[in-house]
Amino acid sequence: MKVLLYYKYVAVPDAEMETLRHRALCQKLELKGRILISSEGINGTCSGTPENIEKYKEALNTHKIFSGIDFKESDHEGHAFAKLFVRLRPEVVTLRAGIEAVKAAPYITPEQLHEELERGEDLILIDMRNDYEAEIGRFRNAVTLPMRNFRDLPQHMPDLKKYAGRKVVTYCTGGIRCEKASALLKEHGFNDVRQLEGGIVRYCEAFPNGHFDGSLFVFDDRRAMRFPGARTKTYVSSCSFCKCETDRQIDCQDHICHSLVVCCEACEKTNNGYCKKHDNVGAPVL
Repeated sequence: MKVLLYYKYVAVPDAEMETLRHRALCQKLELKGRILISSEGINGTCSGTPENIEKYKEALNTHKIFSGIDFKESDHEGHAFAKLFVRLRPEVVTLRAGIEAVKAAPYITPEQLHEELERGEDLILIDMRNDYEAEIGRFRNAVTLPMRNFRDLPQHMPDLKKYAGRKVVTYCTGGIRCEKASALLKEHGFNDVRQLEGGIVRYCEAFPNGHFDGSLFVFDDRRAMRFPGARTKTYVSSCSFCKCETDRQIDCQDHICHSLVVCCEACEKTNNGYCKKHDNVGAPVL
């Protein structure tokens, strides 16, 4: 199977109708995944057979609104999702800060960033992903934030203010969050800020053994992925129980908690899938 990751910020005049049409297209092509459409654009990740993925890309590339999307592709043995989810949303990535992507910072290409990092340029890399994503993989010496959702970013701006006078590069998985995150930084007085074009995906495709350490968290059944040519045993995370090196993450089995936790297979069995907030039968640890 092929897995696609993509987005495009573009005015969508009738987002509700586009959502209905898009769902029908994906059902016809037997795709599975999570696709969000709003009046500000489209944000999706989906899986399907190589033939149907090509048909899907062709349909979007010939669409009067969605043409010109930068599709990021990867391989998987089967579907990377259990079902198809196509929804109409107020934002294609939820920030709730009234920030427009058109005010985003300029791009820095993966090649430019790699060259600057190789030269030891004085720059600050800021990870705009959630903390559980950065836990298993991140750029070396990057600033990471203790946020569980992207919409938490505005409340962390006071903590980032100390970098306002520095040369800053923001990054995320594929780039969509940095469009708004970099615009938010600019609004808060950051004058020298750029966003990594194509995100971690494009950087690691070009430099699998570059300055990104660990694994890339992905929002599908794989949870973590590495890139062809990457070092096979480079981890930045360890099991929260036994501390062995792993990038494996599970959902806590508690129906309220559902925290993502780094956990090896052995400790998942021992603790019945619960995180450290609970004992192995699910009772809270006091």
